[in-house]
Amino acid sequence: MKRAESAHTADMKRVRKTVSAVLCAAILLWYSLPSVQTLLNGPSTADAIVGAPLLTVSSAGTEAAAGSGDERLSSQMGAECTVRLFGVLPVRTVHTSGEEPTVAASGEAIGILMRTQGVQIVGLGGVRTGRGTVNPAADAGLAAGDTVLAVNGRAVRSSADFSAFCNREEPLDLLCLRNGNRFHAAVTPVRDSDGVLRVGAWVRDSTSGIGTMSFFAPGSLRYAALGHGVSDIDTGVLLRNGGGEIYPASVTGVERASGGQAGELIGSFAAAEAEEIGSILENTPFGIAGTLCAANASAPLYPIAQPGEVRLGEAEMLSTVEGTSPQQYKVRVIRLGVQASPETDGMMIEVIDRGLLDRTGGIVQGMSGSPVLQNGKLIGVVTHVFLNDSARGYCIYAKQMYENLFLG
Repeated sequence: MKRAESAHTADMKRVRKTVSAVLCAAILLWYSLPSVQTLLNGPSTADAIVGAPLLTVSSAGTEAAAGSGDERLSSQMGAECTVRLFGVLPVRTVHTSGEEPTVAASGEAIGILMRTQGVQIVGLGGVRTGRGTVNPAADAGLAAGDTVLAVNGRAVRSSADFSAFCNREEPLDLLCLRNGNRFHAAVTPVRDSDGVLRVGAWVRDSTSGIGTMSFFAPGSLRYAALGHGVSDIDTGVLLRNGGGEIYPASVTGVERASGGQAGELIGSFAAAEAEEIGSILENTPFGIAGTLCAANASAPLYPIAQPGEVRLGEAEMLSTVEGTSPQQYKVRVIRLGVQASPETDGMMIEVIDRGLLDRTGGIVQGMSGSPVLQNGKLIGVVTHVFLNDSARGYCIYAKQMYENLFLG
């Protein structure tokens, strides 16, 4: 009996030692990797932030168609870096590339005019007929956010095309796109009380607004902007790019954030009068990209930092909040995240520049795309602002944005 009790006591001691070791390791890991704290304590993106893709989105291009109703990793290049606890337990492995790309950081305000591929359904509505209210589009299974690419085999390039193609009192075959998947929908237009043929859908074929250019490569003239994609203002669905242009823009005022509402830069651009400065070739979750007509030869160049090189502490943000010239403002990197794949909330920054805080209250809509510099390198691009604290916002790591828009 005594030997059994002795064995039990020894087992309990071993269990207690094991538990103590695990707790110590967890505590050390917690304090040694701020990014782990970020993952556990970071605010919810869903209820704390708002996307700041553009200054304003016009209603042009929308119509009721006639036929519609601090983790600190080695910055060693070209290697596989592994973070280990106590030099033994592997915590995370990071693959670094063998090159350090160099780009020109911008921060300039740009006017954006983007057409959609096909037309985007932004809403459905009933059609009043002599026999009651019906909705052919809804009955066919269509929904807001769907893209209509063709009607009876004819490509749809504008809202006017869609209206004309649907102005037939017969079954129509619509080639549509939803979540990247193509499908066909059979829709038969009906006459409303005024005798006009309608299918009960509102569509949009373009969008426009003002955002911020992030960086460009002087050699290839490739540029990247915004830090996140251009989405439909009504549905929130990422617009399928059907081509577009960017233009020089001027910031004329600021609407400060208040009462849980994001502030906004006020600006303008004249696409009809000004010459375009570049094309829009891609619209992705990580920003828009295209080719510039020319590049500023005197723009300073910066190497793009690996995510592991970014440090908690002071940094600089380039942004245009007045006129046409970007200025440098002081910010502080306050959170760093560990990510298995690229996201637009890789790091969190806080504006500490008194001049910018006095003028805008912090980060406002229209500043998304502003590049962030630290220790002579481009580390990130502003993507979102916090509704409950406009001095704070999220950034995407510059390396991730570069790889997706320049190399992807």
